[in-house]
Amino acid sequence: MTNPQIAILLFGIGLALLAGELLLPTHGLLGIAGVGAVLAAVVTCYVIDFWLGTGVFLGTVIATPFVGALAMKVWPHTPIGKRIMLRTIAGEAIATPAVSVGATGVAVSELRPGGVCEFDSIGRLEAISEHGIIDPGRSVKVVAVNNNRPTVRAV
Repeated sequence: MTNPQIAILLFGIGLALLAGELLLPTHGLLGIAGVGAVLAAVVTCYVIDFWLGTGVFLGTVIATPFVGALAMKVWPHTPIGKRIMLRTIAGEAIATPAVSVGATGVAVSELRPGGVCEFDSIGRLEAISEHGIIDPGRSVKVVAVNNNRPTVRAV
């Protein structure tokens, strides 16, 4: 077998092993073997000719990010990727009840600074105290809302 045939064979084996890494749960073993085969192909190209080796090396370095991005785009659609990736939930998103600034309620638990408050029209919500600790049973007033979580002040 001649050196060009060995280089082509090693490069093909490396690509096949890297594709197998995407499709099989091998914990990186096929990926390491594939990278090793591609590096051996580059070294073989250097043995054939310096400029051929340099060209193959630069082509491999330039193609690596594009092939990696394509692999990450394809991987979630493979059988292993489907089992590992989280699925999107079909249907409507769960809406959290909105509370407006100025609403009043009662602290159900101690707010230090986080806790639970009960509002008349909405029910119980997690809230954050604006300053210090608020004891349970104390009246509170909403002074701000951040990410649907009210910030309350003792009244």
